[in-house]
Amino acid sequence: MKHTGATGLRHLLPYLRQHRARLGIVFLLVVVASFIDQAQPYLIRDAIDKHILTARPDLGVVAWMSLGYLALVLLSFVLTYYLELLLQRTGQSIVREIRADLLRHIQGLSLRYFDTNSSGRIITNVVSDTEALNNFFTDFLSNTLRGCISLTLIIFFMLRMDVRFTCYSLLMVPVIGTVSYFIRFFLRKVNQEMRHRLSAAIAFLAETLSGMAVIQVFDREKKQQEDFDVCNRALLESTIKETHLNFAYFLVAETLGDLGVAALIWFGGGAVIRGSVTFGVLFAFITYIRRFFQPINQITQQLNVLQSAVIASDRITATLRETPDICEEGAGQPFVASGRIVFEGVHFAYRPGQPVLHGIDLVIEPGQRVGFVGPSGAGKTSLINLLARFYDVTDGVIRLDGRDVRSIPLKVLRETIGIVQQDVTLFSGSLIDNIRFFRTEIPEARVVEACTLVGADEFIRRLPQGYQTPLSERGSTLSFGERQLLSFARAMTFNPKILILDEATASLDSVSEAILQRAIGRVANGRTLLVIAHRLSTVRQMDFIVVLDHGRIAERGPHEKLLAQGGIYHRLHRASALPVALAP
Repeated sequence: MKHTGATGLRHLLPYLRQHRARLGIVFLLVVVASFIDQAQPYLIRDAIDKHILTARPDLGVVAWMSLGYLALVLLSFVLTYYLELLLQRTGQSIVREIRADLLRHIQGLSLRYFDTNSSGRIITNVVSDTEALNNFFTDFLSNTLRGCISLTLIIFFMLRMDVRFTCYSLLMVPVIGTVSYFIRFFLRKVNQEMRHRLSAAIAFLAETLSGMAVIQVFDREKKQQEDFDVCNRALLESTIKETHLNFAYFLVAETLGDLGVAALIWFGGGAVIRGSVTFGVLFAFITYIRRFFQPINQITQQLNVLQSAVIASDRITATLRETPDICEEGAGQPFVASGRIVFEGVHFAYRPGQPVLHGIDLVIEPGQRVGFVGPSGAGKTSLINLLARFYDVTDGVIRLDGRDVRSIPLKVLRETIGIVQQDVTLFSGSLIDNIRFFRTEIPEARVVEACTLVGADEFIRRLPQGYQTPLSERGSTLSFGERQLLSFARAMTFNPKILILDEATASLDSVSEAILQRAIGRVANGRTLLVIAHRLSTVRQMDFIVVLDHGRIAERGPHEKLLAQGGIYHRLHRASALPVALAP
């Protein structure tokens, strides 16, 4: 859906309403400060015409007027300083709230959203787009509000002095308005292009950093640098184009303003010579004309800020309007699981018309240990994703203890299921906080118990600070086997009724796999255990094994029975037992 900038900015109005008291004070201060600034030339006109260029000049009155002028300048300085501080605080608060709401909303979206949106785009949305809104609140609003009030006051004071001169002075305004319109049109297109290229550059950088090991192994650093240079150059071109447009407009506006002053000096000077206008009025008009174009220039210089904010608000609004595919249908209904799982005629497709699961019928009793094997792309992980409701079935139903999983509150369902994946995610922080996922209400004794159960306690206590050892991002200082044990311990800390191991041993060496296999044997008691594996040694001790092929259950049964059938499982077993031949 296409959103206009106005629609996006209207979506931000609730954030403004929360700070309407502060914004009201800002508006009042802007009015007072602008009035003080624009009253100064009028005061000088009175000093010139009434107390300096008169038959009887009064130096004492001029001195008092000078002091009054100085007092106005100081008062304007204080008010402007305070209103800028208040506006900055308000703008930063609004942006903080938008960032928090945006991240909260993104975290509530289904995995399908992350399948179709790159991490670079999402990061740009949360960081760069909100920063564009920050500039809008703190720069554009301030300059536009003050500029509009200043223009109104300038016209007011000019009309009080001379209506005819005022009309002559405003002849340039339609020209500037026309130029502004066309500049704004081109700026919007250029800004859209720039933000798109910024997203592409951030996405490329995030992808490069996450895959740095692979890049270095395959000696791709030079090629990655060349590809990034292409993205970076495109971004540079868009930024320069935007700068050129802004600078061209600034020069045009300045030139038009100078032409207006030159014309006023010519016509005004003649009027002073003829005696139809006083010198003080001419001086004030020249000052006002110079000031008249200043706020216009300030406002138009902020057009790029406005365009960035419009594009950013469109993107933020589009994200906030994204709805999760997974809906809470059973919120508030109590549920306690025993671990019985039933798949009834389950069909599933990630994309319409491209099914990955076809008519899955399967019953798993509480406490059973079930293995899932099959070629890559057979649908093993998809089946688990449906059980945990990362996605919903296209057709059919999955029941947990007789209840459709779609009617179980998501929080309860995911507390019931623990998942240990092949790719382990660890965060910056202490080791114990990573295991209990930063939930400090979970006591250390419970964490130690889970680590002991899975066999991780021994290596943790060998670390310099034990459970308080700080981990770097992704736990890069630990071996893969150690990270996998921590992931296993994290799942067990929350004591799930159903435990899923999704290729958890695929990348482990034989020693680490043996440790994890012993851990699986210890934690399986009293739990329903589902194990997805390519290594058949991981599942041979399961109560039964499900063989998936092209999204269908091809075979099921215990290890020995499946071997005797001579089918797909037998071929997989024979292939895994064959030595790998290396080319000479």
